[in-house]
Amino acid sequence: MSQEITQSSTSSAAKVTHALKVLGEIQENRGEEMANTPKEAFHEESDLENNSAAPLFDRFYDIRGSKTLLQMTKFNYCEIDHLWHCCHIVLTKKFTLGQGKNTGVSPKDILFIVLCVVKAEIN
Repeated sequence: MSQEITQSSTSSAAKVTHALKVLGEIQENRGEEMANTPKEAFHEESDLENNSAAPLFDRFYDIRGSKTLLQMTKFNYCEIDHLWHCCHIVLTKKFTLGQGKNTGVSPKDILFIVLCVVKAEIN
């Protein structure tokens, strides 16, 4: 019985070691990919219908650039810009539609907040 436990714990340790090795390789590949990613946005701001400012997003980006965004959301600037380009029309309509008091948070900041919350929930 003790031999079975020893073999089981050795097998588990080997699996954990292998998983950590794979995760390390993935992180190294991601780092290399990030180093080769262009720092410019995919889409020019003038391409968007709504040129609203995103002060919260901009403040985080100004701290250390794409590295800060990657830590906060697991997305770099280009990836967030691509997501924004895909959904900016819907978000802008939903968050500026209607009568009464509108939120003081821009739609792009709302996207950034949602990405931060999702990343925190995953971890």
